[in-house]
Amino acid sequence: MSKRFVDQHQQFLYFNDSFNVPKQSVDKVNVVNVKPTEPTGFSKNAKAVPTARDVLNDFLESTSVHGLQYFGNVDIKVGVCGKILWTCTMITGFVCLGLMVIQFLRRYNDDPTNTYIKSFYNPIFEAPFPAVTICPFSPIPLQRRLEILDGVILSNNITRELAMNFLKYGHFLTMPYPINMYEDMDKLKEFLEANKWSVLDFLKILKPCEDIVESCSWSSEHIDCKESIVVSFSSYGLCCSFNYLLEKYVGREKGQPAPKPLVAVDFGRRSGLKLLIKEQVLIDEDDGANKFDKMITNSDGVMVIIHHSMDFPGLNSNAYIIQKSSELQISITPELIEKPEGLYHRNKKNKIVPVCIPDSKNSLDYFPSYRYLNCYANCRIKMMIQNCGCLPYIFSNIATYYRINHCGLDGLICVQKNSEKMSIVKDVETANISCKCRTPCKELSYKGFPNSMTLMQTNASSNYKHVTTNDAVLRVFMKSQVFQITETVPAADAIYLLASIGGIFSLFLGCSFLSVAEIFYFGGLLCRSIFLRRSTESPSKRKRIAFDSHVNTRPYYY
Repeated sequence: MSKRFVDQHQQFLYFNDSFNVPKQSVDKVNVVNVKPTEPTGFSKNAKAVPTARDVLNDFLESTSVHGLQYFGNVDIKVGVCGKILWTCTMITGFVCLGLMVIQFLRRYNDDPTNTYIKSFYNPIFEAPFPAVTICPFSPIPLQRRLEILDGVILSNNITRELAMNFLKYGHFLTMPYPINMYEDMDKLKEFLEANKWSVLDFLKILKPCEDIVESCSWSSEHIDCKESIVVSFSSYGLCCSFNYLLEKYVGREKGQPAPKPLVAVDFGRRSGLKLLIKEQVLIDEDDGANKFDKMITNSDGVMVIIHHSMDFPGLNSNAYIIQKSSELQISITPELIEKPEGLYHRNKKNKIVPVCIPDSKNSLDYFPSYRYLNCYANCRIKMMIQNCGCLPYIFSNIATYYRINHCGLDGLICVQKNSEKMSIVKDVETANISCKCRTPCKELSYKGFPNSMTLMQTNASSNYKHVTTNDAVLRVFMKSQVFQITETVPAADAIYLLASIGGIFSLFLGCSFLSVAEIFYFGGLLCRSIFLRRSTESPSKRKRIAFDSHVNTRPYYY
């Protein structure tokens, strides 16, 4: 008879071994319809603790994760093919889940911000008027050259014709970032030394601002050009600027309030700045037969740079060209962009970098105000000092304040030869210099919309005196009476990340936060079951072994 059958239809009586029962043979008697019993301490504990398989089946049948219930003991017979199908389906869901989570996190790290318009209707007088810098491109006028030549000293190696060429193209020959290199720089050096001129003195004699602008008007009122248009430095050489304040601010301690620029109280072409530019700085009076003409420049006119009053007018600035017999109208639309401090993102090189730089944490060595253009100009200064040990005249005020060597003509030649290394317009890394520029956390930018038209003689004559057909008019004004403020905020915080990732899990697996808690809960039950089974299994086995040996030696049946 099998042991299973005995367990179901027989009842054993146990006797204490302390009784002295005489050994005698007794016939076996089957006792039917009697509920079987097991040794005390074995049946209750063993059956009260579920097995690991029981816990797993309960989890598969009750979990909210879609598809897992078909792997448990359900009423519907899934079969082998069904389980294979559901296995492939769930693997596909997990793969899609992983790809979407990785893509979401990558997008968050690459661009962790959202930008929205904070306000459309800010009055235009709350936005500072931009700085306007004008840099002549045309050769120095003949009349000006003759006036200078009458008072200069010519050495034995310098002819009058060569001196006239130096005066005509001096502002091109001394540009730190030249278009073409000039071969007779040694003779130019001799010419400057004979007259005891520095490069800056030489350029100030060539291009005084009063020879560039004939008449000035601000907010429909005439102003004194000598006081409003001042000499300034830019990456294009010596220029003249209106409402430019950075050079006055150099030397002040960082964190001090910056000087306040002018603001426009009105908008439209009849407001803002109006300049009448003289004919002499717009055209070349010679016939163009000079051998230096094509080598130095191929264009005439004046470059107009629109920039912030605290920005260095450099290679990254927006520039326009105004030529003779034309009226250039530039309508300006300011835009203020505000970004939160302490926000970081991962760049293309997989490095964590700040989204913006607050002005309170200005890390620039030579500029008191952190601006995007100033950062790149700061990098160029470092490269010039590293390669040539001096600064050219375009950074003369910085060299004076920080006691850096001023570049003479020899140093300027060094800067020109290495101009490709120093004309930094984007982030670069060298052996000793790392140029990484970020936008300021509060940035006011200007969008210019130029419109050039032929100068109307009758209209110009009614506003300006002594105007000719070869003159030019420049108008810079605010386009609208309001401007917008754009705010950049974090694209996602901890709550947004949790909600987004939870939605992805629900899309592919149908689970939620409760499903995660459910998994941990059943995991705890599984560990508890295994532990209790092991702890109750050992003494039960010992009792069963003792019981089996006792029955085999002393069987008594009723």
